[in-house]
Amino acid sequence: MIKLPKKAYILIAILSVLLVSLSLWAAKENGTIYALIPLLSLLILLPLLAAYCLAKEHWFSDLFKWEELRKAVLVVLVINLLSSALLLIASEATHIDNTLGGVNLFRLSLLVGAPIGVMFWIKLSKVFDIKSIVMLKMFMISFAMINATAASQLNRKSAGSTESSMTVDVLRKEQAGVGFSSYLMREEAPLLIFILYNDEEEQLVVPERVWNVAYSHATMELSTKEGYLGYRYVQRFSR
Repeated sequence: MIKLPKKAYILIAILSVLLVSLSLWAAKENGTIYALIPLLSLLILLPLLAAYCLAKEHWFSDLFKWEELRKAVLVVLVINLLSSALLLIASEATHIDNTLGGVNLFRLSLLVGAPIGVMFWIKLSKVFDIKSIVMLKMFMISFAMINATAASQLNRKSAGSTESSMTVDVLRKEQAGVGFSSYLMREEAPLLIFILYNDEEEQLVVPERVWNVAYSHATMELSTKEGYLGYRYVQRFSR
């Protein structure tokens, strides 16, 4: 039997650290029963990865078939990575909505994250000795969502301390349906108002007390902070 090259062990170690960090991050941000999905899959995946590293040893190959072990690793890997990514983007959805120009930030971060996922899988595909379009897509989608979450959090959590007020025109309001982010966060459907900002329509998620007194063609005052990445984040709403 041929042992895995040294670079493969390094990549598996990096992958393990990454998945542990993402699983804990997703569980912390989500805080619901769904957080158990990445955590439990992680507990299954780490021993599988360790077993995979030993799978080509003479004594270990007699206990497990390498091909079956590889399939198990990849299935659990997809479950862990995708569930972490979905929980993270769901937890950040409201904050993305309440970032002025947040849609542009979201799109840019998706475009940056997707190729990172592609490149990472290309490296891992050599470790697992497999070429899979499905795995490539899963890594691309997952890393895009993870990067979008990270960019939004960096923008708002590292924002300046100075708040400024602005008055905006309310175009309309509506109650959104229960989407996947509300479902994963176990929250009620968000209450939305639409405003005009820099000649573009922006969607904001507001508290019920604000939504109840918001009317079309009225004005609303927003308290915002300049985000770290240059996108203003809405801290508070007032009439």
